[in-house]
Amino acid sequence: MKYFYTLRNLVLAACVGMAGIATAQTSHPLSFGMATSTASSNNFYKDYVGLRFQVSSPAAIAGDKSYTAAYDITDSGATGNWGGAPLVMVDSPVKFGLPADSNGCAAYPANYFAGKIAIVWRGTCEFGFKALQAQNAGAVACVIVNNASGGPVGMAAGASGGSVTIPVYMISLADGQDITSVLNTGGTVKMTIILNWGVGNNNDLGFVPGGYSTSTNFAMPLTQLMAASHPDAYKNINGAFVANYGLHNATNVQLQSDLMFTPTGGSTSSIYKDTVKLPAFPAADSIHTFFGAEYNVPTVTNTGRFDLKYTIASDSSDAFLGDNTFTHTFYATDSLYSKGRYDFALNKPVSTYYTRPGITDPYIWGVPYYIANGGSVIKTAQFSVSNGPGVLPAGQQMYVYVFKWVDATSGTNHDSVMQNSELELVGAGIKTFDGTLDSSFQSFTVAIGDTINGDAGTQVFLDANSWYLIAPEVPGSWALGLDGVVNGYPRTYGRNHFHSYFEMYNPLWPGDRSSSTNNQMAFPNDILSPIAFPSISSYDVDSVVYSSQRHLLPSVPFTVTTHPNAVGSVKTPFAKINMYPNPATDNINVSVSLEATAPTLTYTIIDGHGKFVSREIHQNVQNEVYNYNTSNLASGNYYILVSSGDKFTSKKFTVVR
Repeated sequence: MKYFYTLRNLVLAACVGMAGIATAQTSHPLSFGMATSTASSNNFYKDYVGLRFQVSSPAAIAGDKSYTAAYDITDSGATGNWGGAPLVMVDSPVKFGLPADSNGCAAYPANYFAGKIAIVWRGTCEFGFKALQAQNAGAVACVIVNNASGGPVGMAAGASGGSVTIPVYMISLADGQDITSVLNTGGTVKMTIILNWGVGNNNDLGFVPGGYSTSTNFAMPLTQLMAASHPDAYKNINGAFVANYGLHNATNVQLQSDLMFTPTGGSTSSIYKDTVKLPAFPAADSIHTFFGAEYNVPTVTNTGRFDLKYTIASDSSDAFLGDNTFTHTFYATDSLYSKGRYDFALNKPVSTYYTRPGITDPYIWGVPYYIANGGSVIKTAQFSVSNGPGVLPAGQQMYVYVFKWVDATSGTNHDSVMQNSELELVGAGIKTFDGTLDSSFQSFTVAIGDTINGDAGTQVFLDANSWYLIAPEVPGSWALGLDGVVNGYPRTYGRNHFHSYFEMYNPLWPGDRSSSTNNQMAFPNDILSPIAFPSISSYDVDSVVYSSQRHLLPSVPFTVTTHPNAVGSVKTPFAKINMYPNPATDNINVSVSLEATAPTLTYTIIDGHGKFVSREIHQNVQNEVYNYNTSNLASGNYYILVSSGDKFTSKKFTVVR
């Protein structure tokens, strides 16, 4: 089974290696079929690009910037839209708030920001109040700088947000420091919020925001990068989606890639380069793909940082160089795996975007990781969620599951797609929110244990040459924290289209058990979507799907022991479980015996796709037989997780028809 994603009129340019360093093979130009866009706009290419939020000058800090917007509830992860959405291009100088009140919480003199973009710091007062103060002083937009590392976050309206009509954005601490450093030395900073493709420059090539091919992981233990087999899952493919935003055609356009490595405490060196060339690039609102050959990341022997620098060049002098370079960074670590960005200073994943499938049932959503060298043990996993601003409900629990994915099991095809009965539950962890300190947008760390032996004190060993899906189960009305910036889709697109390699990017089954169209009985063999939220019947990536995929990378990292083949103690499961009949047809009985009475005992059922099925909570249990009606379940494998507090154990059962 193969799925091919198509983008309209995108072309693969030829790839030319550079002498003296590992090179890429030459490819021939290819054309792709047309995907149908369902966007409301009639500018197909503009819909791919979306809003471009830039520092346009000075050149030293110019470029596209990551942001969250108060007028977009999905971006904000807050309680609802507030502030105004830009209706025309905003192209204005920025002005810092009062020196004595950099947080923007006091009233400004009349027209203090007249015709300018206000920039203030997060802190002291509500976001809505800051924006209203800037608006009252004549600002055309308000940019709030995060006062913590890790990127921009969601902004709640507070008491004043309903009166704000100007656009309100948040940018990262690093970008804010760049801007304020220029302003503090008497310089001028200009920002541009672009709605309609380009700004009228004759020669203006640039990256499509979020359109850069990335590495398989942002962070991965050195022991994996030293794998002698160089597994396909770890291969890199340098490439990007490039747009001609200018009025003139471009010639001899190049995407130059330079992979550099800086060992911990050492000096930087270039370890791989390639160049992709396109002879002619028309100006008719066009986007082209530039992808080179797949290659093995050169072996390194120390932890450290990789920097993959992309540069666009052509025969013409580009009017705006700020979007002609981009650097993707990833790391060789001691014990951390992370698909998305990770804040090493604060020891937590970066989550700047929160969203959910829009269903009533809990949903299980995570990211797959490939393990080349086995023997290590999972220690912890991390995640963040949002239930709106404020403290999360006391006693509410969230589960984090560890599935081993074995392709082509139970008679299924070897097709690189997660489907019925291919996921085996091997580990889990439970987070119980305290109702006091645990709040939305906070990062939580959960100890992971073996689901067979019973709690977080047991060990889950990782097998070599195996895939694992690390996935939280999230209440249906809650949003999961996503990276919001790192976009794995261009990598998935490039590897699939040009090298026939199919990889799961951010798999999610978005259906609801109670839905009349997406229920489990109607789709008993439905696969997990390899990218989140596409149409079930089509994997063509139109502009609507692409614009959503730029944000959808769950921030779910995990850590392992640094000593492979470590042997831990074997614990007795906290509950003795016996299930019958197994296989089941209409009913399954679960006999449970505990050493002591549990105030609450929870029965959770998930299926072999990694989908939530049911949950039931019983009170004051020591010995009982739980009966579950399986007559509405499709044939296949299921798991029942029996838990109390942070202790758990699971059993597998099968339903036959």
